[in-house]
Amino acid sequence: MSQTVRMEYEWGVIDWLAGAEVGNSAELSVARVGLPAGNETDLHAHDNCEESVYVVRGDVECTSGGIAVKLGQGDLAMVVRGEAHRIRNDSSEPAELLLSYSSERRDFRVVVEA
Repeated sequence: MSQTVRMEYEWGVIDWLAGAEVGNSAELSVARVGLPAGNETDLHAHDNCEESVYVVRGDVECTSGGIAVKLGQGDLAMVVRGEAHRIRNDSSEPAELLLSYSSERRDFRVVVEA
């Protein structure tokens, strides 16, 4: 059984399941995200990897490259390397997401909106 590493933010929580944060993968990262109703992540980008966003539970809006897509349970969206993106939960129920990255240590930079 593997350990997880929890990171708490104002917008929700990330439980790292695989990657550098946990120390169990040299080539990818996997995280479970809890996004409470009405919350959204910062607009951000990962310059060293692609990201997949899979909705385990709930409904969210994933905006990537200025295009917003509604996602529900079982839906998947891909975010290309370096693309500014955010995930928003406009519903009245919490959402649970599974994120994966094509790097064991995904970089993160906040993107300032013009």
